[in-house]
Amino acid sequence: MLRNLLLGAAALALVAAWTPASAQVALPDVELEGPMTQVRVYAKPRTEVGRSVIGEMKVLGATVKVLASALVHTPTASSTDTETATELLRGFTAQSDPMPGRTQGGFIGGTAIVIGESVDGIVYASDVFTDMFEHVVVGEATGRVDVDGSGVKKMTVNGMAIVRLTDPRMPAGRPINGFGLRIRPNSITPGTLVSAEGYFIRDQNTLYYHTLEADSAELFNTETTQVSIMRADCRVRGGGRDEIEVRGGTVNPANATVQIRIPDPTPNNPNRFTAVGLVQAVPDNTVNPPQGLYRADFRNLTIPGGVCPTRVRAVILATSPGALNQATATADMTGR
Repeated sequence: MLRNLLLGAAALALVAAWTPASAQVALPDVELEGPMTQVRVYAKPRTEVGRSVIGEMKVLGATVKVLASALVHTPTASSTDTETATELLRGFTAQSDPMPGRTQGGFIGGTAIVIGESVDGIVYASDVFTDMFEHVVVGEATGRVDVDGSGVKKMTVNGMAIVRLTDPRMPAGRPINGFGLRIRPNSITPGTLVSAEGYFIRDQNTLYYHTLEADSAELFNTETTQVSIMRADCRVRGGGRDEIEVRGGTVNPANATVQIRIPDPTPNNPNRFTAVGLVQAVPDNTVNPPQGLYRADFRNLTIPGGVCPTRVRAVILATSPGALNQATATADMTGR
């Protein structure tokens, strides 16, 4: 998840040179990535420097105030609604229950990625993300694969145990393939190439996973049109130079035309989306059924309000050539 800081020392020096020492100046797009040592949730939102704040954190020793409008998320749970985002943030605190396999409360000690603005040395966060630790294993499925209606409960990869996370703060998603499309968990057999992401507990030799991918497994449904989103990024540069990039997969057809949409008005309208543009997937006919990958890379945009949306949607219209039905996928957007 490592990303480059957006403000270099030269840019900061330029701001300082032109700014009175007593002024409260917001430096945009400040980013922190590192250990989360403290998390506190306020009894009710507070107003600070004209901003509504729901809590505070220590990340890399820096003070971070979490905005009431912030996207608070893990790989598989997220919210921009103030009430539910507050509850998710409360689940990060030392006073909350430990995550499976851990003794420390919440996500304390795990890695946080924070994006926001700095005012007088305090970061006001518009985006707070944690995945505990970004531990990844790629290898061969070995031994028994224990499955149920929700996916893979437990398995081993080269002898290391992989256990499904069921905690609502970071629940495991359904198993997918390399196109981001749902697969049948009981088709993962010994010898299948598997990748899993989550956090590793050394004393248990166990990885608690939130994402599981098996490339040669069977699609869960081969008779419908489907689309996925595996990655989505936004960058506001201003001056008609904003960017949105979305990647994912398609099936039925493999070469589907995918429409990318963002909330309207941005950033957080949950019910209304407007189209940004179209992209065509590149088919891979070596898999059965044929599936495709798309990469939408839209540049020279003007995003309304100059704020990246926190959600993005990919749609294959029912009227699209080769489509059997309309297919939709919605995911979090990483914004800077």
